[in-house]
Amino acid sequence: MARWYPSFVAELIVIPFSHFCEKARWGLEHGGVRFRERRVLPAMHRPVVRWALRGSDAGEADRHSSRYSTPVLVTTSGPVAGSTPIVRHGAPELFDGSEIEGWVERLDDVLGPHTRRMVYFLVFETPGLLRELAAANADRFQTALLGLGERFIVPRMRKAMRIDRAGFDRSHGEVQRIMDEVADATGDGRPYLTGERFTAADLTFAALLAPLVLPPTYGAVMPGPERFDSEAQELIRTTRAHPAGAFALELYRRHR
Repeated sequence: MARWYPSFVAELIVIPFSHFCEKARWGLEHGGVRFRERRVLPAMHRPVVRWALRGSDAGEADRHSSRYSTPVLVTTSGPVAGSTPIVRHGAPELFDGSEIEGWVERLDDVLGPHTRRMVYFLVFETPGLLRELAAANADRFQTALLGLGERFIVPRMRKAMRIDRAGFDRSHGEVQRIMDEVADATGDGRPYLTGERFTAADLTFAALLAPLVLPPTYGAVMPGPERFDSEAQELIRTTRAHPAGAFALELYRRHR
């Protein structure tokens, strides 16, 4: 049953194609929380988040993100910052036990940042793709601003997140290690990471790997594999074919 806020619908501030924001969005929908999205593009999100967090220390909630990053959920009782606190707020029943908490923490700290670096590298190396993503997921005003500022925004993002070929290769190795761990954990035939039921560990893994497997039910418009070059297409194909990639797609099919 949806949770209703009197005369107010919770607002989820997101960079729409962000996988951490997808995780938060999925958690709220799974828990039946009624909310609306406020979609902001990279670099334009900071003043919006700063306003939402004014007078609050909620921005310190996630170690994997900076103070003024997305997602942030604005509620009648104050803001909730960070993907894991938002999922916990919306679907607390998905957190039950130290094994689940351990998986979520490791996936947030390792899989999420490394997948983000890989995907931004692929997007930046594909001419025009960042603007296409903006146009498909945000309003015209923000898309126009991004088009005007892209030559300044992209270099800053590259520097801040070390988005280069060497960083991509390092991150690919880290993502592969996490995928192998997930494949080992589910290799005994269990349907979910920690046993017989869907938990925050499964939701977190599937959401944070999603940009490399591109599930059709992702909560924002994403490019198809054909939009990338042959190297990136092969990466997507092999990630989907890996047991952990297939597991992530199955979680989307069952629960998204």
